[in-house]
Amino acid sequence: MSVELQQHERVRAWFAGAHHDELPEADQQRYLDLLDGFLARIGKDPDELVAFCFLRKKDTGERFLSQKRRVEVNEMIDGWVVANGWTEKDAVRMANVVRGFLTHNGVLIQGKVWTKG
Repeated sequence: MSVELQQHERVRAWFAGAHHDELPEADQQRYLDLLDGFLARIGKDPDELVAFCFLRKKDTGERFLSQKRRVEVNEMIDGWVVANGWTEKDAVRMANVVRGFLTHNGVLIQGKVWTKG
């Protein structure tokens, strides 16, 4: 799915915004594989993942970023990291790949920071 995923509008926006499109092909593929693995685990495509983070106000129909949904997505990311056996710095790095995708698609989401050097 990586070739199809790489052509997805949201993935292209993420790659351009984060300058991943300037990286060597192997690094680009690693980012795609990580995102693909996360999406497969949660059963969503890139549009569905981003849309999940937003809700609409009943009275106005105005779209807003849901704090509760962002917490839920962070829990999904943490579960994916654990399922893959990543720990310490690797856990933070891999989780931040998915968070970077979300951030570059309008979903401000933060996770743990690696501070142990």
